[in-house]
Amino acid sequence: MASFQKLSVESLKSLSRLCGLSSSHTKQELILNLNEAIWRNSLSTQSNSSSSSSIWTRPPHTHASSTQSHHRVLSVDMGLRNLSYSVLDLADVEQIPTLSAWSLKSILPQTALAELTTATTRQQPNFSPAIAAQLAYGTFVEDILPRFNPDTILLERQRHRSGGGRNVLEWTLKVNMFESVLYGVLTTLIKQGLLKAQVCEVLPSRTKGYWIRNAVIPTTTSSQGSPQQQEGGGGADESISSGRKRVQNKYALSKLVKVNLVKRWTKGVTFDNPAACKHVLFTESTIPMALQFHSEPGGSARRRRRRKPDSSDIGVEQANRLLDQQQQQQQEPPSSTGTKLKLDDLSDSLLQGVAFVQWHQNRFELARAVRDGTDLAEFCQLMVDRHTKEMVIE
Repeated sequence: MASFQKLSVESLKSLSRLCGLSSSHTKQELILNLNEAIWRNSLSTQSNSSSSSSIWTRPPHTHASSTQSHHRVLSVDMGLRNLSYSVLDLADVEQIPTLSAWSLKSILPQTALAELTTATTRQQPNFSPAIAAQLAYGTFVEDILPRFNPDTILLERQRHRSGGGRNVLEWTLKVNMFESVLYGVLTTLIKQGLLKAQVCEVLPSRTKGYWIRNAVIPTTTSSQGSPQQQEGGGGADESISSGRKRVQNKYALSKLVKVNLVKRWTKGVTFDNPAACKHVLFTESTIPMALQFHSEPGGSARRRRRRKPDSSDIGVEQANRLLDQQQQQQQEPPSSTGTKLKLDDLSDSLLQGVAFVQWHQNRFELARAVRDGTDLAEFCQLMVDRHTKEMVIE
């Protein structure tokens, strides 16, 4: 507490953002939150060897597929037509996580929805709490949780309004309903001892604030009507092209920025070089998704999914084969429209998961700095400078 008192409010806010905490507080509240966050896991009692410590509120367990103890994070970007999730494994507090799974799926296939509504009356709406409950149970309890056995489940907090609009859209209400039902299902499993995991809600603004600072991208409209994104340039009110309509939409703009960031991460990632990204280690099953960020925008849906290999494109045939296998296992196209995967949803689940891991890694570093009597003002500046290089900025 005494060490934090010497810092300025701006330094405390910077540390809070780097640790995944709210920065909208008074100085005293910022100090209390930081102090609670770094000492919650009793890091001060750990030895100098970081490999013997855990950054999590619950001890990690050993998964059946491995003899090594590690912590598994399931990061979920909520959606009905496009539900994206990434699975991150962390064996050590200071190692980069391994991306064991990365997927996008629709949980509202038309055939399943028709079956759910066949026995109901005509007055029954197409989506109801009963349908939401069945979808939540089938998607998570019967599929995702048994397959990955996560230690931490991250659920992106859903907005009550979409795109900054004043009206609450019907689809937003449906997603909010699914979110509430899912929390009920997971909480019931935990209370009954059937799920040994912690469920954390993550505010999208906190993830965005960690990766993006004053980011804008100039956009143009291609022949297909899809925006082409680039980094930098433009002004804060840069408009987004959407078909024939020019839209001032900061929410859509931030989506494009995040896709661009993951595109930068995945540059150079191939089957021969899975460690090209310094934030996450890709695996054989997730490399096909990484390659999707660099597929050619033009052509048919099949051409966008299956790329022709050339001398500069290593592992494309293998990526195409694995991607087809994943689609067959899920028995669905890459997206609900049968076109190219929605890269913004894939980006959201990955950026959220990596941000969560880094927040806890930063808390570990901060706790060690406090314990060792490090000059916190200098330490804060070093952390801020290091992370700023990884942010998307104008």
